[in-house]
Amino acid sequence: MSLLGILIAFPLLVAVALLAFRTDRARDAIVVLSAAVIGIASVCVAVAFLGNPTTFPFDPGLSLVGNYIAVAVDLFLCGFVFVQAIRCRNRIMLALSAVQLAVSVWCGSFALHPEDAMAEPMYIDTLSVIMVLIVGLVGSAICIYALGYMKDFQHHEEEAARRGHTEVSDRRHQFIALMFLFLSAMFIIVTADNLDWLVAGWEITTVCSYLMIGFTRTPEAKQNAILQINLNMVGGLAFHVALVMLHVAGVPLAINGLAELATGSQAGLLVLPLLLLSIAGLTKAAQMPFHSWLLGAMVAPTPTSALLHSSTMVKAGVFLLVKLAPLYMVFPVASTMVVTVGGVTFVLCSFLAISQSNAKRVLAYSTIANLGLISACAGVGTAEALWAAIFLIIFHTVSKSILFLCVGTVEHRIGSRNIEDMDGLFSRLPHLTRFMMLGILGMFVAPFGMLISKWATLVSFAETGNVLFLILLAFGSAATFFFWAKWLGKLAGVAQKADNVEGGVHKSEWFAIGFIAMLLLGCCLGLPIISTQVVSPYLEFVFNRNPQFIGVDNMVIMVVIVAFIAIVLLTPWGRATKKRRVEVYLGGTCTDPDSRRFHGAMGRTMTSTKRNWYMEDVFPERLITNAGLIICGAVMVMAFAACFIFDTSALVAGTFYVERMVRLVGPELPGLLAGVVVFAVCAPVLGCLLDGLDRKVSARMQGRVGPRLLQPYYDVRKLLGKEDASVNAVDEAYVTCALIFCILAGGMFVSGSNLLMCIFLVTLATLFVIIAAYSARSPFADTGADRECLQVMSYEPMLLIMSVGFFTATQSFDVAQLFHLKSPIIVTLIPIFCGLLFILTIKLRKSPFDLSYSHHAHQELVKGITTEMSGRTLAKVEIMHWCESVLFLMWVGMFFVWDNPLSLVLALAVIAVTWFIEVSIDNNFARMKWQSCLKYAWLVALVVGVVNLFYVLVTPFI
Repeated sequence: MSLLGILIAFPLLVAVALLAFRTDRARDAIVVLSAAVIGIASVCVAVAFLGNPTTFPFDPGLSLVGNYIAVAVDLFLCGFVFVQAIRCRNRIMLALSAVQLAVSVWCGSFALHPEDAMAEPMYIDTLSVIMVLIVGLVGSAICIYALGYMKDFQHHEEEAARRGHTEVSDRRHQFIALMFLFLSAMFIIVTADNLDWLVAGWEITTVCSYLMIGFTRTPEAKQNAILQINLNMVGGLAFHVALVMLHVAGVPLAINGLAELATGSQAGLLVLPLLLLSIAGLTKAAQMPFHSWLLGAMVAPTPTSALLHSSTMVKAGVFLLVKLAPLYMVFPVASTMVVTVGGVTFVLCSFLAISQSNAKRVLAYSTIANLGLISACAGVGTAEALWAAIFLIIFHTVSKSILFLCVGTVEHRIGSRNIEDMDGLFSRLPHLTRFMMLGILGMFVAPFGMLISKWATLVSFAETGNVLFLILLAFGSAATFFFWAKWLGKLAGVAQKADNVEGGVHKSEWFAIGFIAMLLLGCCLGLPIISTQVVSPYLEFVFNRNPQFIGVDNMVIMVVIVAFIAIVLLTPWGRATKKRRVEVYLGGTCTDPDSRRFHGAMGRTMTSTKRNWYMEDVFPERLITNAGLIICGAVMVMAFAACFIFDTSALVAGTFYVERMVRLVGPELPGLLAGVVVFAVCAPVLGCLLDGLDRKVSARMQGRVGPRLLQPYYDVRKLLGKEDASVNAVDEAYVTCALIFCILAGGMFVSGSNLLMCIFLVTLATLFVIIAAYSARSPFADTGADRECLQVMSYEPMLLIMSVGFFTATQSFDVAQLFHLKSPIIVTLIPIFCGLLFILTIKLRKSPFDLSYSHHAHQELVKGITTEMSGRTLAKVEIMHWCESVLFLMWVGMFFVWDNPLSLVLALAVIAVTWFIEVSIDNNFARMKWQSCLKYAWLVALVVGVVNLFYVLVTPFI
């Protein structure tokens, strides 16, 4: 108990001390020492209570004193907001604060009764320990970061005031004091079992956020601070009403006791309170229709954004939802509301992030989207879904905090937060850029935590027959790839001549960014340990079952890949080269490759311009936002309406659920490595022969004789013998990574290992080719990379739907399970197979949907994504294409394999027919516009996904 007391009280004392000591020297010393104490105390709490759920008994008198303090804090904060509403003259704020103040008085009147003093008001379990570590380590690091950042912030404020002949006060001590108060409130939230105590911490975070967002006191800051307080007061009001209902019903206000109560005779009393508490959690987690407050928070100084988005404010919302998760399995109306709101928010905000060029708005929308995914997982309420939600919380925290801190520092260095102004940042701010790239990779690609979290999410929604959310997950994940990949590409651009401007970054900023980067890598490298020793025991304690999604061999492969990616990004590997440097291709004589100036036709000096692709016409912000507000608002209204329309017994019927235990039948690590070796040797040979045969067949279709069968081999051999020349020193390193990941993906498939991991590794390989193209900063290569991003976004939903279909047909993600089946999976997955054939034209680089680069002269003269590649780099791209073609055709064949050895012959025959059809399509169809690629690929994926998944997932419930 003493450790928890330190965690809760110490940040509060630090906040008071910071208000008294206003010099930089004193403030720096206090913050650094205090952050160290909080971090160490958090680790000590983890050591003491990890895997050891503990309740803390209080003397009745002391517990009642705690109730008095909680009520006093709650009433003070409500009164403070009411006074602020009068000062701001905001009618909505005044009305909400008045109602909340009245309800708080009513709620507090119950908590002051001696019989409401809980014997054990504090509780800590593994989930609380995870949150304590998040707040104590990441939150403390952000406080240290704020020291350096706020010095630059104050300097810019004073410069602006000097130019405007005005004065500005130094209020940094107030700002950082609020940050420590934030941490204290979060520790209360994650360790309080008494809901009366928890709501006090809840309201502290709301009011602190209001003050921090409005810190600059500009009209825009005040407006967004009022928006934040108004929307969060809706959640706070719902929280207070829920507590009043529980008090009136005589229900104990122990959050950990609600699950047991839900299975008893008083379950009907929890329906409305659970809906109200869910609204509170969704509001704090910035889900639609309440999401706009988080976007408005972007006007605040960066430490505010980092705290709100990573370790505190929004995590309080999803923490509450995760704690309530076992109840959602009992109350389907609440589960449906939370899952739908979270799922819709996830997919729509992923779309909205595509159209943003402001880096902080991209981070805000992606945060809201990921919180939607976490909320949806919590709403499912199964052990698998909770497993996914917890990992999403962990990896979102560390990845997003790195990104916010880096963007804040970059903004001070270059004077902009626009992604377009980050072009060439790899040369101007090399270390910061590498950390940003690491954070982006941690957000959306394998083998970082997001992969394994989505893995569990797919299983959990398959178990509950939730076809709608599986479709939303597929399309939202595809959109996620698009906006992260193009930002990553903008950062990867290497300028030939650029001044390094990192010298002004403060040590406190470097420490915080580096420390959180180490946490990210530590979480990735320690993934097997976190899963087996932390998360799984917690789920076994809560649900009496331990979900297994992935074998240890696959986890080891993930760890190795993470280490490899970290080496590529954070070390000079692959950049020390003797290659001759050449200028980018600009359609004329290049005069300045960095500014893309060249001598064009008729002796004119011209400039080529290229910006990222934001697709505002395809994903209009206002239209999508309005759709989200209407859908999510309507779902919430219908959920509450159901409580008054249907009988209570119908509302506690329990959620539909079919347990689908994942069968782990894949090979051990030696077998997986053997598969990699076999694929690395055989796939290039088979791919080369297929490429040569493709050329000969295509030539015959066009009335020509055609080249020799082994002409692709001779072409690659010639490329390998060419002089090494490149526009930069990194593109070959990225392409080498892509080839390695492609071979690893093929090896996993050949060895019978995990199909979903195979799909994600193929996407990872494609990503590194895209980064290689973007690194050239060439208009043609950039255009090809943009098109490749679009193509990935087009076909990714179909591949994820295919993986779900494979799981439902085999009860496993392991390809080896095919040989244990009594019939081929094509029997139940015909629509999904047809969808795979449709997007195969993209994956095999065939017309009409090959937009990014081509291998045939009749399609494109300038080869887009490979425009600036030559010699060994281009040879590796060709070999990777061979390997990809073999792998994709094997995906086709797997639909016809079962436990009969002759099925392999049938699979080969189907592969041959499919390959011939693809070649015929390639030679008989013109290339289509990107709009058609996106529209038709998504339409096909949507139709076959809904039809096929509805059949295999929903029919067991009928």
